Amino acid sequence: MKNIRSIVIAGITAVMAFSVCSCDSYLDVDRYIYDMTSLDSIFKRKSLLEQYINGASTYLPREEILWWKGEDPFALTTDEAFCSFKMTPVDYAQGKIDRFSSSYDYYNRFYKGIRRANQVIQRIHECEDISEVDRRDFTGRAHFLRAYLYYSLLRQYGPVPILPDDPLPTNGSTESLSFPRGTYDECVDYICENLESAAAMLLDERPDVSTYRVPTKGAALSIISRIRLEAASPWFNGNPYYYDFIRHIDGVPYISQTKDLQKWGIAAAAAKRVINLDKYALFTVPKDADTPELPKNVPNGNFPNGAGDIDPFRSYNDMFTGEELALNVSEYIWTAGFNNDVLYVAFPAVMGGGNGLNVSQQLVDAYKMVDGYDINESSQEYPYPVEAEAWKPIGNNGKSFSGYQMPAQVAKMYDNREMRFYATIAFNHRYWEASSYAGTEPNKKNLEVTYYIDGTGAAWGDHPDDKSFSGYNCCKYVHTSDSPKGGYRSKYFPLIRYAEILLNYVEAMNEMEEGVVYTDEDNNITVKRDKDEMRKYFNMIRFRAGLPGVTDAELNDPAKMREIIKRERQVEFALEGRRFFDLRRWGDLTKNVGTFYGMNVNAKSSNREAYHKRTAMTWQYSIYTISNKLMFYPIIQTVMDKNVKLDQNPGW
Repeated sequence: MKNIRSIVIAGITAVMAFSVCSCDSYLDVDRYIYDMTSLDSIFKRKSLLEQYINGASTYLPREEILWWKGEDPFALTTDEAFCSFKMTPVDYAQGKIDRFSSSYDYYNRFYKGIRRANQVIQRIHECEDISEVDRRDFTGRAHFLRAYLYYSLLRQYGPVPILPDDPLPTNGSTESLSFPRGTYDECVDYICENLESAAAMLLDERPDVSTYRVPTKGAALSIISRIRLEAASPWFNGNPYYYDFIRHIDGVPYISQTKDLQKWGIAAAAAKRVINLDKYALFTVPKDADTPELPKNVPNGNFPNGAGDIDPFRSYNDMFTGEELALNVSEYIWTAGFNNDVLYVAFPAVMGGGNGLNVSQQLVDAYKMVDGYDINESSQEYPYPVEAEAWKPIGNNGKSFSGYQMPAQVAKMYDNREMRFYATIAFNHRYWEASSYAGTEPNKKNLEVTYYIDGTGAAWGDHPDDKSFSGYNCCKYVHTSDSPKGGYRSKYFPLIRYAEILLNYVEAMNEMEEGVVYTDEDNNITVKRDKDEMRKYFNMIRFRAGLPGVTDAELNDPAKMREIIKRERQVEFALEGRRFFDLRRWGDLTKNVGTFYGMNVNAKSSNREAYHKRTAMTWQYSIYTISNKLMFYPIIQTVMDKNVKLDQNPGW
């Protein structure tokens, strides 16, 4: 693997620019001297060293804060959902940022974390009271942090400068500290090189929940899988849109203009390497008397050969809600602490929440019927209702399965859908338990929430924006006990889980040319477009959801299989913060993101039929303006002004 450290230390001056406007500048001399003085004592003791590493991890992006107060500029730049009220992420989706703005500019923050990681790697040998096991683990953590911070830069800004591993001099000239950006492939190789180093040193597992968010060997290898899949994907692999995105000092394209199909083999091998650890498994919950019968076309064998012994609803639902402890979720590879703001925006205002997330009709319609058929091509056994019937209630006494209640007034359009739908989407007439509420105020628990203009989920008090404009919200992370007026169950947010590795593997294999074989000699892994392998691992995802597996006809058609995989990722990772990065790497962002659709929430409860009509959203924060330049965040102009060797991202 090519070492690029001598090529790309770019933008150190880029970071220096922040000294003009911020006391947190990477090269702020006073702070640097203070830090160096502190480090002399920090590196003598294990306890202080660990605190220093933990401090470096605070520079990582807060990916668990998805929407309201979200730290990710891309959190709302998808076709999944929009926010009811003004939040900064919507500025990006609406094209209301520029290269002079500091909103969501994390350039300096990420480099500061990298500096800390570099210090650990360079000076950990000074620590006197540390075991060799801990020394290796701490060094591995530092390599992981350095890699993930560079990956965070790459995701947000595209190709970036790579700083030298040794501490930077404080007395260097502007010119001596000015370097160009690396290419996308150079950055990917450097990041993966560091993750390989991390994997060689990190522990295989963490002993308790307090350390569960600390990366392991599996986490490092899993991030390699994600990065290699992104690098193989069309947007970053021979994309002609970037034909003139060229490093001006040497004329080298930042994004290679030659499509390299071998990258799919590299990505497939990276995913198989995680699978071969034999450490992770899709999370499942055993069936019981409350588990519904499977459709006839779903294999009844024991998982992973069928869904006969599991409860598909709880197998998906319980790993997000906190019903199961994070350490017991075999699927979690790397996690973050959960942020309850996600729950606040999901809850109706009348129950004490913000009621501010609007899930799109596009996502709702992506969920299949319970027997795996598309809503537009449904079966006779489980038909999706025609428009004249879709609005009518399911009636009788409603339904109950796997601990989930569907009131009688739920519309037929939401009946007989796959289990991930009920675990993720809050729709009209959904039942909200909120059992932790112990007060006496009305409508704070056991509430059937409706999104009619006069419904229980309508705007509350003097906050007219605190409502669902689409008629949908997210219940993916909501436990039956959760309540804004009571309390929230402890839970963790999955930064990467095993389901992603399986779908990475299948997607990469599907894109490999027929008959082409790729061998990772270092890890003794050989991959090809193996239909049996694709069937095996793709069907695990399907069977866990209680759905039928993929057919031979689908496996034999790479183009058809590609669309199936895209649809599966859309549903499996719905509202987990992954959608933007998938749409971007496929080159689908501008095609999929534009007009949102939902239900007609201006209709009254007395007119159910008018409410249950697909309606284009016109709310001011639902109008997105997506263009290709939004694929990367601009490098702030003050940085560009200080380093003539930097090139701005296209369109900015």
